[in-house]
Amino acid sequence: MTRTVSSIDARIDLTKGPGQIESIHLAPARGAPARMVETAVVAPDHGLVGDWRNRPGSRRQVTLIDGWAIDRAAETLEITIPPGATRRQIVVRGLALNSLVGKHISIGEVVMEVTMLCDPCDQMETAIGPGGRAALGDDGGICVRVIQGGEVRVGNEVRVLVD
Repeated sequence: MTRTVSSIDARIDLTKGPGQIESIHLAPARGAPARMVETAVVAPDHGLVGDWRNRPGSRRQVTLIDGWAIDRAAETLEITIPPGATRRQIVVRGLALNSLVGKHISIGEVVMEVTMLCDPCDQMETAIGPGGRAALGDDGGICVRVIQGGEVRVGNEVRVLVD
């Protein structure tokens, strides 16, 4: 089912959020350095155009992380964590991401289904530094599948939809 922006507006859960996009990161290949962008095109059932995770049928088409989790990890490790180092594509502020598994979110006209938590992996030890995985703890972010595409940009609100 294709949803229009007006049908999205009618489904926004005003009790949660909104959050806001703080940064967007694209990596052209697995393990390649991520570059920060202001806007990204999101393809339905694929992900962010120009990122290696952009593939049909995946439950991990786009990954999001809470900026607070990055700040907390940096404070714990007493380091600065550069933008994009967590390997998550979208950094969000103001929304408790872990509680969203199974829900739908909207970013402008884009609609995504939150499929699972994105647990920190061993790559965090290299990407962030020793202790990076443990410092993120249970706050490694979320994975989503794209239902409806469009464009996302830094500053966009991230809203939880009522199903």
